[in-house]
Amino acid sequence: EGLAVINELLLEEYLYGVVPREMPASYPEESLKAQAVCARTYAYGNMRNAGFPKLGAHVDDSTSYQVYGNTEERAETTAAVEATRGQLLYYGDELVSAYYYSTSCGYGTDTGAWLGLDAPDTPYLQAREIAAAAETRKEEREGENGPQALMDEDAFAQFIQGEQSQAYEKEEAWYRWRYVVEQVDVAEMERRLAQRYDVQPGFILTKTEEDTYESRPVGVIGSLRDLRIVARNPGGNAAQLLIEGSQGTYLVETEYNIRYLLNNGNAPVIRKDGSETAAPTLLPSAFLMVTTGKKEEDVIGYTIIGGGYGHGIGMSQNGAKHMATAGLTQEEILSFFYEGSRIETIY
Repeated sequence: EGLAVINELLLEEYLYGVVPREMPASYPEESLKAQAVCARTYAYGNMRNAGFPKLGAHVDDSTSYQVYGNTEERAETTAAVEATRGQLLYYGDELVSAYYYSTSCGYGTDTGAWLGLDAPDTPYLQAREIAAAAETRKEEREGENGPQALMDEDAFAQFIQGEQSQAYEKEEAWYRWRYVVEQVDVAEMERRLAQRYDVQPGFILTKTEEDTYESRPVGVIGSLRDLRIVARNPGGNAAQLLIEGSQGTYLVETEYNIRYLLNNGNAPVIRKDGSETAAPTLLPSAFLMVTTGKKEEDVIGYTIIGGGYGHGIGMSQNGAKHMATAGLTQEEILSFFYEGSRIETIY
């Protein structure tokens, strides 16, 4: 029914193409080395558990795995790959799931953002403040100033509308952004609900007559009466979105689904520096707050204030850039984002 084109190459040579696609070659050397170790660890994990076994392929070349190709090799990134040759990231005896993303809002989150509020704990992927001196303030993580505090709606609203002087990425354009929907398209929201139910039915729940929520085929919304975040993960990442309508009420779970449902496909994202960029599919992140505009009892529009770009789990690439600029080494960057991990050279 078609052709599958498969490229076979050595792991290190694969990284020559991945690293400059995933991180600009102009970034500091130590951040490029940290990126190389992450990319190698991620690829090696997929070599042991192939993504496309029927085709005899380990990964594809897209953001579903790691981006590869369409960029020339760069001397700086190739040097970072060669300087870390054979280095992988381990936690105990297990290979680390070396997830990474573009930019943080000042905090990262844990895997509950993908797996739900009852997700099992991954010790080396924890919510944390991504700011200067944060590595010395571990005792605050469970306190009033830590990531747990941002699970509270008021606390997160205050945080996302402010600017933290010690945040590594406070000058990045994606550090803060706005998204304004002047007129809600309920039909488009229903379409997106149904689409995500087909993909992840366990995370698109319908309110029943007994006031419980169940996974069932999506019906209609009717007039939109309310739209709000009702639960957050540590670090403030939105965990549950309530869509309340006159004919149907739905609970949307996990960060990807929330980013998809709150996007109307048309409005631009306005970044911190005032620049506008199209976002036809997903909002930049789920580190966001929603305020609605109403006419009588119906929601007619909404405004989102958000921060960061990406899922927020693992290493922030721009965070790594600024940490390297501040003098942190590859090892220090990786141990910060994957706490308790170690680098092991296997060849």
